[in-house]
Amino acid sequence: MFKALRFFAHYGWKYDRLYIIEKILSQLVGAMTPLAAALMPKLIIDELMRAGRPERLALYIGLLAGYIFLADAASEFLNRDSFSHRLRVDAEFGMALHERQARADLATLEDPAWLDLRKKAEKFITCDYHGFGYLLDCALDIAGQAVSLMGLSAMVFALSGWLPPLFAALSALAAVMELGARKKAMALYDGIASAQRGWSYYAGLFGDYRFGKEIRLNGIGAWLVRRERRFCDGAIAGMKAQNDLYIRAGVVGAACRLVQQSAAYAILCAAVLRGAVGIGDFAMMLSAVTAIGAGIHRAMNSAVEIRAYDHYFDAVEDYLNTPARLREWARRPLPAGKRRVEFRDVGFRYPGQAGWALRHVSLTIEPGEKLAVVGENGAGKTTFVKLLTRLYDPTEGQILLDGVDIRQLDLDAYMGLFGAVFQDYRLFSFSLKDNVALERDMTDEGAEALLRRAGLGGRLDSLPKGVHTAVNREFDGQGFEPSGGEAQKIALARALGREASILVLDEPTAALDPRAEHEMYARLGELTAGRSAVFISHRMAAARLCDRAAVFSGGRLVEYGPHDALMAKGGVYAALYGTQAHLYK
Repeated sequence: MFKALRFFAHYGWKYDRLYIIEKILSQLVGAMTPLAAALMPKLIIDELMRAGRPERLALYIGLLAGYIFLADAASEFLNRDSFSHRLRVDAEFGMALHERQARADLATLEDPAWLDLRKKAEKFITCDYHGFGYLLDCALDIAGQAVSLMGLSAMVFALSGWLPPLFAALSALAAVMELGARKKAMALYDGIASAQRGWSYYAGLFGDYRFGKEIRLNGIGAWLVRRERRFCDGAIAGMKAQNDLYIRAGVVGAACRLVQQSAAYAILCAAVLRGAVGIGDFAMMLSAVTAIGAGIHRAMNSAVEIRAYDHYFDAVEDYLNTPARLREWARRPLPAGKRRVEFRDVGFRYPGQAGWALRHVSLTIEPGEKLAVVGENGAGKTTFVKLLTRLYDPTEGQILLDGVDIRQLDLDAYMGLFGAVFQDYRLFSFSLKDNVALERDMTDEGAEALLRRAGLGGRLDSLPKGVHTAVNREFDGQGFEPSGGEAQKIALARALGREASILVLDEPTAALDPRAEHEMYARLGELTAGRSAVFISHRMAAARLCDRAAVFSGGRLVEYGPHDALMAKGGVYAALYGTQAHLYK
C-alpha cells in the first residue's frame, strides 16, 4: 500500500507541487468542518435555552455562517484548482511514459502478454477512470478524516466511553467484508481485461474509416457485431460478478451502520431523559455521532480502495520498466568506415515461437551496392529487413557494420543510417511538409523538392495549400485523402529526406500504377545515388536493376548473386523470374 502511495506522491511532487500542497490544505479545511458543525449549534442552542444575549447569539451565528462560507469557498477553490494541477501531473506522467514506450523494443510492444500487462497497469494508474492520483486523494482523505474523528470522538467520549470503540469495531468489520469482496472482484479482472481489450478492438472498427470499405463491400457489419458480442458478453459477465460481490459487502456495511446509529441514538435519548445532558449537548452529540459514522465509513472506504488496487501495482512497475534490451549494449559511436554491412550466420526466432523465421543467413551489402531481396510470401524477407535496421536483434549469429557488431553501437546512431519505406508504412495526420520532415528542420522548398523527386509533383500542383495541406481530414476538413500510390510517394519522400547511407524499400511499387512504377525503376539510379539500397519486392524486374539478388525460401537464403548468374543457374530465382515473365508474353 505504501509503495503505491509513494508512487503517486513522487510523481505529483515531481510534476506539480501545488497539486500536493492544495490537496493537503483541502483535507485540513474539510477536517475542521464537522467539528464546527457540531460545536457551534450547541452554543447557539444553549444561549437560546438561557434566553441569552442577542449580541452573543449574533456572534455565534456570525461565526458559524462565516466559517461555513470561508470553508465552502476554500474547499471549492482548492478542489477545483488541485484538479487542474492533477491534470497537469497526469499529462506530464503520460508524456514521460510515451517517451519510454518510444524507446522500448518493438518486440515487446507486439507481445499479447505485454498488452494485457498494459491494461492492468492502466487500471491502477487511472483507478478505473477515477483519474491519475485517485489513490493519493484516498490516502489524504484518510488523514483528513483522522484529524476530524479525533476531535469528534473526544466530544462523544465524554458521554459514553465505549461508543467510539463500538463505532470503530463495526466500521472495521464492514471494511474487512468490503476488502474481501474487492480482492475477489479484482481477481476476476484478469479475465475481464482480455475481454475488454477484444471488445475495444471490435468497437473501434466501426468508426475507423480505414476499415469502412472492407466492412461495407464485404457486408460483414452484422458478423463483426456478433464477434464483438462474444467479448462484450464475457466482459459484462465478469463485471456483473464483481458487482454482486460489492452488493453483498455493501449490505453488510449498511447493517453495521444501522447498529452504530441505533446504539448512538438510544444512548443519547436515555441521557436526555435522565437529565444528564441538555438539549444543546444533545444536538452537539447527535451531530458528532452522525459525522463520526460518516467519517469512519469514508476513511474505511478509502483504505479499502487503496488496498484493492495494490493488486495491480506490480504490473505498473513492470509496465513503467518496459524492456529496452536493444539499448542495453555498449553505446559505441559508429565506425568511420564506408558502411559495409555483413550478416554472419544469422538466425532469428520471434519471441514465444518455436520455429525459426530466419536461419543461417550470410551475405554482405557493399557500400553503394543495390541488393534485391526476393522470395515468396513468408520466406523471411521482411524479417531480414527488420534485423538489418535493428528493429530486432539476431537470436544467433552476428550483423557487422564495417567489422563491428551492431549490438555494440549506439542504437539511434545506427538506425540513423537508414531511410526506410516499409510495406506497412504509416502517414500521420500532419501537413505534407511535417510528414516528410518529421522532427527535422526543413524549408517549404526542401519538402516540395523531395515530394516532386518522389513523383508527387502533379498532385502537389493541384493542392491550394501546397506542402501545408493536411494529410487526411482528421483535424482539417480541407485536407486530402491520398490514394495508395500517393501515400507511398509521400513515404518515399520521407525516406529520401533522411539523407541516409542505406535506403530500404519494402515493396516500393506495390501501390503504384504501371506508368509510375516504370518511372520509379527508370529513376532508380538517381534516387539511390551515393547510397546503398535494399529492395524487397515480388516484382522480379526490380532484381535486374540491382547489383545482386538474395533469394529467400522457408527462412533461408537459398541463392545469392547477380541476375545473370542466377538465371544461368536455373534455380529458384530463375523459376520465379520465368513465372512472372511468362505473364507478359
